[in-house]
Amino acid sequence: MKIRSALPLLGLMVPMIVGCDTGGVWANVPDDPGPVAAQCRREAANSPQYRLYGEMAGGNAANNEQQRQELLVLLPRLYHDCMVRNGADPAGSPAPRDRVTF
Repeated sequence: MKIRSALPLLGLMVPMIVGCDTGGVWANVPDDPGPVAAQCRREAANSPQYRLYGEMAGGNAANNEQQRQELLVLLPRLYHDCMVRNGADPAGSPAPRDRVTF
């Protein structure tokens, strides 16, 4: 395959790769625009709590489902705490409601 013929395929893959963290366990994290929101999503992704789940992942389906459910709660909390800390959300504001994900 020549490089020129591979470029259109690469163009199709970029949106899929960029949008990977908008679903799954990240579905409850708001996709707000702006630099503070982007920084808070990065902070949540790099948090020791989130990384611990990656280290604990195993082949046990029941354990994986439990971890997924916990991450659906943890990631929005980390994001919301960061937004409050950076002044993007007022202190004492409620966290957004969780969305149902499958």
